[in-house]
Amino acid sequence: MSAPDGGHATEQPGRTAGFATVNFVVAAGCSLLFFVLLSNLLVVQYGRAAVRIALDEGARHGARSGVDATRCEARVQKVLTGLLGGEMGSGVSYRCVKGPERTHARAVVRFPAWLPGIPDYRFEMAATATTERR
Repeated sequence: MSAPDGGHATEQPGRTAGFATVNFVVAAGCSLLFFVLLSNLLVVQYGRAAVRIALDEGARHGARSGVDATRCEARVQKVLTGLLGGEMGSGVSYRCVKGPERTHARAVVRFPAWLPGIPDYRFEMAATATTERR
């Protein structure tokens, strides 16, 4: 190989031109993946809190004297609609049971993961309130 000035160009064995670009792309991709996973975890924690608030509110509302379990479920639905809409809200199923002493609200929840290969977030929650007496 000839150099432009007529001399011989020396070849550099093991030349790594452009290798820093590949490292940067891999590091940036890993950082973005970590950010998405962390964001998904924060959104799931928000969803857990929203379900807990809805169950507490529904159980308290259903514990009033003269109110049946359907009013408890309506209250849970109203709170969930206000706090947790969209696909996350559709992953919540709940049920209220009113007994002579207590009102129980229970939910089974499935929040989908944002990335493939990550399992969905599944859990159950419950709230109880003492029934009011006249």
